[in-house]
Amino acid sequence: MPLEIKKLPDSEVEISGEIPAEKFNASWDRAVKEISSRTEIPGFRKGMTPEKILMEKIGEGEILEEAAQLTLQEAWPKILEEEKIEALGRPEIVITKLARGNPLGFKIKTAVLPEVKLSDFKKIAGEIAAGAENVPETSEVEVGKVLEYLRKSREKNPAVGGTGGGLPELNDEFAKSLGNFENLDGLKKTLGANIKLEKTIKLREKKRMEMLDRIASASEISLPPVLVEAEKEKMLAELKKNLAGLGLEWTHYLGHIKKTEEELGAEWKNEAEQRVRRGLVLREIARVEKIEVSEEELGREAGGELDQKGNRDYAYGMARNEKVFKLLENGK
Repeated sequence: MPLEIKKLPDSEVEISGEIPAEKFNASWDRAVKEISSRTEIPGFRKGMTPEKILMEKIGEGEILEEAAQLTLQEAWPKILEEEKIEALGRPEIVITKLARGNPLGFKIKTAVLPEVKLSDFKKIAGEIAAGAENVPETSEVEVGKVLEYLRKSREKNPAVGGTGGGLPELNDEFAKSLGNFENLDGLKKTLGANIKLEKTIKLREKKRMEMLDRIASASEISLPPVLVEAEKEKMLAELKKNLAGLGLEWTHYLGHIKKTEEELGAEWKNEAEQRVRRGLVLREIARVEKIEVSEEELGREAGGELDQKGNRDYAYGMARNEKVFKLLENGK
């Protein structure tokens, strides 16, 4: 099936072509059955209306349109596979030729994953990694703040060992009540180590985002609007989930900040674009460096929860991105 593929602005393509008459005609009987199954005609049960009666009642045009949809639904995945097109979102389909016994003409416009022309990402990452910052040591004040929080939690929550009758003393017994600690000094050392680990992780994430942003800024990336909109929807869903976890209703939150969902989306445009750029950079580096994730690695990342495609895709993306970050951090 010969096709004409045109590149459009905003990372879209237009695909034009014709499906041979024999393939289009093969969808006619299926179209008749589909329409009959959902059409009520007096004297006939749904799905049992003869083709002649159906054509008299609804006309040949509706059956042709149904047959065209069925034909293109079957042809679209094959077109994408054969032409190696990575489509995004729902395509816009226009029928350009529709007649029984003739080829089916069509024109399809769809967003596609954009071409990313990477900058010298290893050089940029190396420069940032070379300027590594030392993780600040944990101070006694920081440990003390955590201890005070733990004391208050114990005092307020009898369910976890608190009495509700006043703050417990900071001593060895208090430390032992919180877990497998020999004494108060042991608890303080563990808290200090945890605080330092948290600082280390935050510093690492900060550097990783700096690497991605610098690489993205120096690369050529066309952002498809559909990807930016999808990212804004994701950000919206994340916020709603977090608010629900705090017991806050979405409508009350909007009323409190005096904004609509549309206004929030407009405010998030720059952040959404930056997130999309980062994702595209990670994906392109993985492609260029041939970074893949084995089944064993995927299983470890997902924790055994690979039953749904969404879980699998998410786990694969997380594991692949971690490999990309390590490559950037190590310079190889």
